[in-house]
Amino acid sequence: MTSSITMLALYAALLFAVLLRPYVSPAFGSHADRQRRIELGACALLLLGAVALTAFRQGAFPLIGIFVLIPLFGLGTMALLGGITAALLFATTIWWTQSLSFGLLPTAIAALLTVGSGFLPRWKPETVTAQSGLLQTMLPCAMIGVGAGLLTAPFEAADTIYLAWHHWGAYLAPVEAWRGGGVPYRDFPIQYGLGPTVVLLAGCGQDCWRGMYETTVVANAFYFATLAGSVVILTAQSSRGVRWLALLAMFCASFMWTGFPSNFAGPVITPSVAGLRFLSISALLLHILYAEYHKRRRDWIGHGIWLIDLFWSPEAAFFGTLIWWPYLALRDATEAGEWRGALIALARGAARGAIALTVGICILALVLWLLSARTITLADFFAYVQHPPGALPVNLAGTIWIALATLALGILVLTQQGLSAQARPLYTCLLGFLAAGTYYISRSHDNNILNLFPLLILVLLAILGNLDKTSDPARHFGRAFSHTMLVAMVIFVVTFDYRPLWQGIARVGPLHVGPTRLVTRFAPSTDDAPAILPADAIAGLNYLRHRHAGAVLLFDRNYLMVRSSGAAWASVNNLANFVPLPAASIAHYIRQGAAAYKRPGWILADDEHRHWVDAFRVAYDVQNDRPFGNYRAYHLVPRGTGSAEVH
Repeated sequence: MTSSITMLALYAALLFAVLLRPYVSPAFGSHADRQRRIELGACALLLLGAVALTAFRQGAFPLIGIFVLIPLFGLGTMALLGGITAALLFATTIWWTQSLSFGLLPTAIAALLTVGSGFLPRWKPETVTAQSGLLQTMLPCAMIGVGAGLLTAPFEAADTIYLAWHHWGAYLAPVEAWRGGGVPYRDFPIQYGLGPTVVLLAGCGQDCWRGMYETTVVANAFYFATLAGSVVILTAQSSRGVRWLALLAMFCASFMWTGFPSNFAGPVITPSVAGLRFLSISALLLHILYAEYHKRRRDWIGHGIWLIDLFWSPEAAFFGTLIWWPYLALRDATEAGEWRGALIALARGAARGAIALTVGICILALVLWLLSARTITLADFFAYVQHPPGALPVNLAGTIWIALATLALGILVLTQQGLSAQARPLYTCLLGFLAAGTYYISRSHDNNILNLFPLLILVLLAILGNLDKTSDPARHFGRAFSHTMLVAMVIFVVTFDYRPLWQGIARVGPLHVGPTRLVTRFAPSTDDAPAILPADAIAGLNYLRHRHAGAVLLFDRNYLMVRSSGAAWASVNNLANFVPLPAASIAHYIRQGAAAYKRPGWILADDEHRHWVDAFRVAYDVQNDRPFGNYRAYHLVPRGTGSAEVH
């Protein structure tokens, strides 16, 4: 608990540092020598911090990290130091292996990628505009996103099948509970928010698992398209080479770094790392950046996106509120002119946001109250905010320093821009990345920072677009830092573990598309290869399936929900969703499910998880059980009802 409080306190401090930075920047003065000293000191701290981190990590630095520095030779000392800082920090991304030797072929590919991407910033120095390429970029990127999601060859390996099964089940548990006749928030909690659950419920058709795949592919495609649109706007007035580098890095960030590098399969494997979670941020940022570039106020669009965020999930409500209302306040403060007027605009903007949020929450509360049959409580709505799944301690030698160093550089640049209109894109990109940072706080795994790389790229590009008021040394340092980060996101993909991809290609070919083979694995049988579940579990599931037992709940260490066409009979239908919750809440939802569904059903549990069957006894009676090696199947009937048994 102390660690969590400390993290939240540090996060709040960082948040306020960004929120208030434009308003307090006049206090730093505009003396050129003083500004230069501050900027040099900040650059030195970033470099020394990166060196100290590398020393703490016992000098862990891959050979390919040197490649990203090659394009910087001849650009000056400060540029080289900025690149070294970025390269040392980026070495922390390789969290899944202790070996930093990747063989001749990956090294050769990295060298080619260096030539192909590292020198792009020097290519075609003429500037480009946002008007010449926004739709022409977004539409192909959306199609690329769909195409990337359709390729499912990596889902032929045991690890990737398991990861997809586990993560998809967490989304589909409330969908199946709702589909079976339960009432949300009364009979079951919703982990990822009302919005994704409603969309997935609408997209189920005859098979929710196939609907899960299709929804994820489309959401990821929209996510990539909106991010690419923001890249086009942020690289207006940059060289064509910088734009191409940024788009290439964005593709790698959106479809490779979010694809679980330790067992690479693409972002479809974990829907919560891309569109279904962060489209709320990328869409709002695109709207703001577009409005800023074209100087057109269409606030009704921003209000609409914010309102969707409010209803989408508690997390998305935080994202949208943190970005939209501070942006509007800063826009008013910029137009106020002098500092006192800016503070008045800030106060007025805060009040306006608070009033809008209060009204929005009241409307949301009314909708949820009606949707839950007038039973919802704050504990029901915030169940997974209070009890986040899989919380981990922060790795103090990990990827968090990439995020913190980029934020520090962004705050430094933002200070020099003050209340100028030019500062607003950087301000909103910083807030967008910081808002998404709650995803890291809830589960502080190094890989979570990698999943935030698409939003980090927007911050880097916004920094590049705001270096004009910094001193020459800081400008060279910041530009090289940003370019090197972008190049590293391209080059370091050679370090991934691609064994699931190669295994899948060997089994079904490189162009295998669609989820048919994958979703059949979520109802396992003895013929499956590779096998995901133990033989005893498969024997039990086959026995019950052949006797038309309906939806079978599997309780073992895998935390998986078995695909079935049977109707839901219990609210507690997937251990992955309920293990984080306290015992009292679990018992409550078991009772609610028994009363709501009034159906019998089967649980197949291994020896270690049979206590979950005991937990069901608060509302169910066990009428029959049957052993299957280390597993045992239990036939449960809600109290007060009768049922025919499966023998």
